Amino acid sequence: MAHIPFLDSTRLLHSPTALATRLKRDGYLCLRGVLPSTDVDAVRRHVLAVADDAGWLLPATAAGAVPIADPTAAVWDPDPAYRQVHRRMWTHRPVHALMHHPTLLRVITAAIGTGDVFVHPRKVLRAAHPNPANPASTSLDGGWHQDFPEVQGSPNTLTVWAPLAPVTPDTGALAIAPASHHEGTLPLRLASTAVGWEADVHPSLIHTGPMNPGDILIFTTHTVHRGTPNTGPGLRLSIDARYQPVQEPINETCLELRDETYGWDAVYAHWPTLGDDPLVRYWQQQPLNVVPYDQRYDRWREHTALAAGARREPLARRALEITAQYSQADVAARAGTLLAALPVVKPRARAPHP
Repeated sequence: MAHIPFLDSTRLLHSPTALATRLKRDGYLCLRGVLPSTDVDAVRRHVLAVADDAGWLLPATAAGAVPIADPTAAVWDPDPAYRQVHRRMWTHRPVHALMHHPTLLRVITAAIGTGDVFVHPRKVLRAAHPNPANPASTSLDGGWHQDFPEVQGSPNTLTVWAPLAPVTPDTGALAIAPASHHEGTLPLRLASTAVGWEADVHPSLIHTGPMNPGDILIFTTHTVHRGTPNTGPGLRLSIDARYQPVQEPINETCLELRDETYGWDAVYAHWPTLGDDPLVRYWQQQPLNVVPYDQRYDRWREHTALAAGARREPLARRALEITAQYSQADVAARAGTLLAALPVVKPRARAPHP
């Protein structure tokens, strides 16, 4: 598998036609210096302050050039304590405002190439904890995947990924399989990833590389991508959000919050003012074509997990854990039973350094 640097498309910023053409060809755009560094830095400082207060960082390193993550901190998505910390990071108004920046919207409008652009309200803030002990581990990422099975809605939806801190070989980065969007929605396979599945693809060419705060990656919801391991000393910080033509279908789940323990009112309670804030429930003023969530991908995942569990395949473990936690009661109970019967596979001991 060959890894080469991202193709830099910054010089095309003044040509909407060229931007749209390259996006159509490669499935992604790497653009430098789009977001103002002062705005990005303000969000980064907030996220690190929350992380420091939560004990995620070693004392007195939060303000340093490379804040050092505390290796003893338990940082994992299903952990309620993790979710509370992440909520404090995510509900900060500038986190949301950054992805509505006028300069960014102009670039997205050029890349989409049609009509007015709608910004999905559900932004995603990521604070990827380092895993230096096992750089080859895929257990803390989603593996190779496409966004479309989750986002659905318009096929013209784009994802923007923006680092909040420098991306280096140590921190890991986003990796793109160029031109992979031409294959449409790919089938899935079981995998030992955070979500239990990944796209059934084996890319021969990967684009990845360093990025700085203010740089962005734009890619389609059918472009195959993944996060690479963070083997450095600090958190890898990033935000991603999705954009689409306002007149095209949008999945109902893209307007909701994934965490059912709180809603938008709880988010806005942390904002300075509400009365005339243009970001408060802005989507309710848009003429949106909201469509229901298509469950076919979920049903396929459940069926595959249960079938693999019945065959006692160790690779089904994570998929069964997800199914047992989130599926309807009868399916969840079946997944739990199969999960308990799976053989426990101990990880291989690492070979000592010569």
